[in-house]
Amino acid sequence: MTAPWEDAEDQNIIQTLKKTKRKSMIRSILISLGVSILTLLIVFFGAAQLVGHLSMNAHYSEQKYRMISSPNEYESGYKDNRGFLSGVLEMNTYKIVDDVPIPWKTRWLNYNPWWFPFTTGAYGGASNLTVEDPRMEQEGYEYYRNYNSDNGQREMAFYIPGVDYNGKIINDLPELDQMNEDKRVELAISFDKDYSFEEVNRLLPAGLKPVWYWVDTYDDREGFSFKPFPDENDPAKMNYPTPMSANYGVYGFGNRPDWDQAKPEDFIGAVQIGVDKKDNHHSEYQRIYNYLKKDKDAPQDGDVRILGVVVTGTADGLKSLKGQPYVRGAALGAVVDKY
Repeated sequence: MTAPWEDAEDQNIIQTLKKTKRKSMIRSILISLGVSILTLLIVFFGAAQLVGHLSMNAHYSEQKYRMISSPNEYESGYKDNRGFLSGVLEMNTYKIVDDVPIPWKTRWLNYNPWWFPFTTGAYGGASNLTVEDPRMEQEGYEYYRNYNSDNGQREMAFYIPGVDYNGKIINDLPELDQMNEDKRVELAISFDKDYSFEEVNRLLPAGLKPVWYWVDTYDDREGFSFKPFPDENDPAKMNYPTPMSANYGVYGFGNRPDWDQAKPEDFIGAVQIGVDKKDNHHSEYQRIYNYLKKDKDAPQDGDVRILGVVVTGTADGLKSLKGQPYVRGAALGAVVDKY
């Protein structure tokens, strides 16, 4: 028979063990919770740092690419909507038409690490507006004039020398006679052949100052984009190339709001930076770089051949381009009032 004090002692031992086990469990829970919170903080801090780095790189990449691919277009600001390991940049741009600024476009760019399959941001897209031009339709044009989807302004068109457009090349110079003196005009001039930078500046009429130079970067002119090809529905009919748009496939260099002394080395330098940086546009930078340098170690200023220019000014001032033999095409862009 067990003595009463032995039962009491056993109960004390059991209670002590329970308390010890409870404390150990609580300690383990608190330690696990602390480690989990610390781990989450480290993960979210690391993710925030990574997203910030990705955002900065994406913004820088688009800024540099826009400098060579968007004629007379500049950034006016951006918004950065960040999520976990991804985000979206909303970038706004504007143009300067003879000292008059005009809002131009809003672009969205999603960014995330290549190994992270989910993105936070905007999805979808936008394209230029197309409007039938009675004159173009009457003259048998097989394409429409493009208009900016954000503000309804005309988009410029560019015609590559030597490409057969079946004679359907826009010439908006006569339109200048119908504008009043308050109008400020953006005009894309396509040349009859390629010229050097110095030749272009000598060719243009006195008082006419280009804001952007269109560079020959077309290494493959044998593809169907540059040659007529049979219509798949009517083999007897030929489809002809359409002009290059300011939104795709047109590269060059020009003035900036704070710098109006554009030079060919600006273009070479921008392409070199793109080659070295190896961003999303690296393959295009590399293609342009290889085309410019040909069999040399690196491109030189003389390798930058100019196919056309973008000029801005008063409607009356741009009339001096009429009758110039080197003007193959002249397509209006933005047109705004002085006041």
